Amino acid sequence: MPKSQSDDTIPNQVFVGAPWRTVRPKYERAIAALRKKRPLSFVIVGREENQEAEDLLQLIKDRILASSYAIFDATYGNPNVSLEYGFAEAHDIQRVLYLSTHAAAQKARDPAIIADLAGKKRNHYSQEKKLLELLSKFAARHPYTLRFERFLTSKYKKASKGKKHRARTLALKVIHSLDGARELRRFDIVQALLADPSSYTQEELDTMILRLHQAGLIQSQQGPHSKVRVA
Repeated sequence: MPKSQSDDTIPNQVFVGAPWRTVRPKYERAIAALRKKRPLSFVIVGREENQEAEDLLQLIKDRILASSYAIFDATYGNPNVSLEYGFAEAHDIQRVLYLSTHAAAQKARDPAIIADLAGKKRNHYSQEKKLLELLSKFAARHPYTLRFERFLTSKYKKASKGKKHRARTLALKVIHSLDGARELRRFDIVQALLADPSSYTQEELDTMILRLHQAGLIQSQQGPHSKVRVA
C-alpha cells in the first residue's frame, strides 16, 4: 500500500525538495500564488540557525513520511535532493522529479548525481513561469484538490457568483490554517478567522467547518477543547 494512503499522512501535504539558494525562491513564489487557489500545503524544509544537521535530516524525513506526495527538483544535481528522493522512493511515497533546462543550470549541474537519477521520469521547465505552470497542473490533479472541488460544486452549486467566491476563499483559509500542523484547536482557528479582514461571522465559520467536516476534508471534534485536522 502506498505511503500516501497511511493514517499518518496529512492528505493535502506535499513535500518539496529543492536546491537552497537559487531554486528554492522560485518555488516559494509559486507556492504563495497557488495557496490562494488550491488547498494543498507545500512544505519546504530549511535549516534554521543553530540547528544540527542530524536534527534537520530527521525533520526532513518526518515531513516526507507525513506527505501525500513529494516533488524533488534535480536542478544542479544537488546531493541532498538526491538523498531525499531516495528516501521517498524507499518508503513508497508518490513522487515526481522536476529539472530546469535553463542553460546556466545545465552548465552548473553535477553529472554524477544526474546519472544516479537516470531513467526517472522528469518534468522540465526553463523559466519560473513554466515552473508555476507545472506546479499548477500538479495541484489541480492532486486527489485532495479534486475532493475539495467536488465539495464546492456540491454545496454551492446554486449560490451566486459572489457567494461562491466567498465560500471558496473561506474554505481555503480554514484548510490553510492547518498548514504545517497535524492538528490545531478549533477555538484558535475560529478566533484567527474572526479577525480576518473579510469580516467573517461566527455563523459563517461554524457552518464552513461543519461542511468541510461532513465532506471529509477536515476532522473537527466536538466540545470546548475540540481539535481540527486535515482529513
